[in-house]
Amino acid sequence: MSIEDGIVVRRHKGSERSIDVAAAIRAAARSKVPGALKGLISGYDPIDIAFAMDELDPDERTQVFELLDAEASGVVLEEVGAEITADLAEGTEVGELAEIIDAMPPDSGADAMSALPQEMQHRILNRIPRAEAQELAQLLNYHEDSAGGIMTTEIIFSPPDVTASGVLQHIRNTEVGPEAIFRVYVVDCERHLIGAADLIDIISARDEQPLAKIMNPDPIRVHHDTDQEEVIRCVDRYDLTSIPVVDDHDRLLGAVTVDDVIDALQQEVTEDIASVVGASAEDLLSRAPWRAASSRIPWLIVAFMISLLSAMIIRLFEGTLEQAVMLAAFIPVITAMSGNSGLQSSMVAVRSMALGLLDDRRIGRLLLRQLPIAFVVATVCGLLALIGGTLIMGTPAYGIIVGAGMFCAIVSGNLVGSVIPVIFHRIGMDEALASGPFVTTMNDAVSLLIYFAIAASLLRAFAL
Repeated sequence: MSIEDGIVVRRHKGSERSIDVAAAIRAAARSKVPGALKGLISGYDPIDIAFAMDELDPDERTQVFELLDAEASGVVLEEVGAEITADLAEGTEVGELAEIIDAMPPDSGADAMSALPQEMQHRILNRIPRAEAQELAQLLNYHEDSAGGIMTTEIIFSPPDVTASGVLQHIRNTEVGPEAIFRVYVVDCERHLIGAADLIDIISARDEQPLAKIMNPDPIRVHHDTDQEEVIRCVDRYDLTSIPVVDDHDRLLGAVTVDDVIDALQQEVTEDIASVVGASAEDLLSRAPWRAASSRIPWLIVAFMISLLSAMIIRLFEGTLEQAVMLAAFIPVITAMSGNSGLQSSMVAVRSMALGLLDDRRIGRLLLRQLPIAFVVATVCGLLALIGGTLIMGTPAYGIIVGAGMFCAIVSGNLVGSVIPVIFHRIGMDEALASGPFVTTMNDAVSLLIYFAIAASLLRAFAL
């Protein structure tokens, strides 16, 4: 909002004593002592109550939520997950819910409303003052993982002729949240972004110096459709405390502040870690077994189908196994080493993409760089396998078969692990999905094929 309009304060996140707080709330609720629960929660920070909500059952949550005032209820809705938000909203009268949403920062209010059915959203917007309702409706239109979806509209912006003393006087006379005063954005009469000034520069400037003389005339900015991953990279690359968000015409819409970036970063990391093992971030947020299982089943089915290739390969080389059944003892060793090497290289590729270090021009460089690494690793492991195979099977010929199979399996594992994330990235899928079950299971099949092909060839060559 502008210098003339005033500023709404956003609260900060608090502690993580969720289990202890939940236990105390549960005990108070079951004590049946009049006023016990209300007296208890009045002594807790709303943040503590919010984090404890996940530990409570639906009835306990409802009891607690009914006893909170609008401000505390807003903090709770800001911190809990979408599933709990929907449950709490379902048990709250629409007028009261509208009052809570209206008291929340617009970006947090929009996040809470996004968890509700559209019909309830419309009913809430109809009970909120028109200006705030329009702001919320606009925020709801942005994708939740975009700059527009995570930005706050509670920012300070000003014409370029306002002086440093004018800005500081406004801050002194207004209750301003720390994240809102990191930067002052400078706009023209049509709200086009023309500059940004850090608070420290405004404090250091002469009182009569206008913002036009203090500001950076070309601040880093992002479009409202920019993915939050790119926003995080920009904030990290340029060491920003906040980054402005603009529309197609370069008009200032809001800003992504550092607390929003931390939230987005945690979400992205959680999603990537979950994707690596073929699961979903919802597994951490939902207690519904079927919902958690449904996010894992599709990729496990894909892994199962690929695993059938391994069974078919073993069946295909049944004659080789009958000829030298001892080779079967090294199947788990070959597949495990190939899978591990593929997982290492895929994680390098996925992380490089996540950090923006790997674009289309550098993909070929990545693959070329993986080749010498793969050969060095494969040579060391191949020699160890040759020695181990010789000692266990009692003949150098079998040791050579195992060593050669290990060498080729690790080289192929590294290449598969590097290529599959790139392919996923090219076709628009989450490359993190490729670094878990998909790469590991694919490498099992490929390494088995290589191992048995080498074994069949060398058994004939050695006349074994």
